[in-house]
Amino acid sequence: MNTGQTILTIGALILLGFSVLTTNRASLQHGAIIDQTEVDIYSVSLAEGKIEEASGKAFDHFSSTDTAGNGAVITSLAQLSTTLGKESDDTVSAGPPMHYYFDDFDDYNYYSGNNPFKLYVDGVDTFHIQTTVFYVDTTNPDVAVTGPTWHKRMIVKVWPTITAWGDSTGKAKPDTVTMSYIYSYWWFR
Repeated sequence: MNTGQTILTIGALILLGFSVLTTNRASLQHGAIIDQTEVDIYSVSLAEGKIEEASGKAFDHFSSTDTAGNGAVITSLAQLSTTLGKESDDTVSAGPPMHYYFDDFDDYNYYSGNNPFKLYVDGVDTFHIQTTVFYVDTTNPDVAVTGPTWHKRMIVKVWPTITAWGDSTGKAKPDTVTMSYIYSYWWFR
C-alpha cells in the first residue's frame, strides 16, 4: 500500500469513528428523553388520580353527612365552610401506606404527601403530591376569593425525587406537573 492509500484509509477510519460517536451520543440522548417522558407520564397520572379522588367527594362538609352522597342540600352560601381543609372527623389510617379518609372536596386543601405506591421508575425515589383548594368566582377562576362561592378550585402539583438526574454531569431535573380542576355545586329547585 502506498502513502496515498494509507492517508485515505486513515481518513475513512476517522469518518467512521465520528459517525459511530454521533450515533452513540444520539442513542444516549434518546434514552434520557424516554426516561423523562416516563416520569412525566407517571406524574400526570398521579395528578389526575388525586383530582378524580377529590372530585368524587361531596362539595362541602355540610353536604357530606352520608357516604353515599345523600347529604343535606346546600341552598345558601352561608351554609358553606369558610375554612377550607380537614375537619376533626376526617381520619388517617395507620398505614403503611398512610391514607387519608376525606369526606369532602376542600379536605384536600394543603394536602401534602408521597405517592403510597412504588412505581419502579429507574432513578426515582418517590413522587411528591401537593394540593391546594380555594374558592373562586366565575368571572376570574384563576384568582382565589375570600368568601364562599359555588365554585372551588384545586391545584395539584406532582414532582419526583430523582437521585440519578440533576447531578454534576449536567443532566436536566424533571419538571413539576401542575394541574387544576374547578368543582362546582349546582342546586336545582
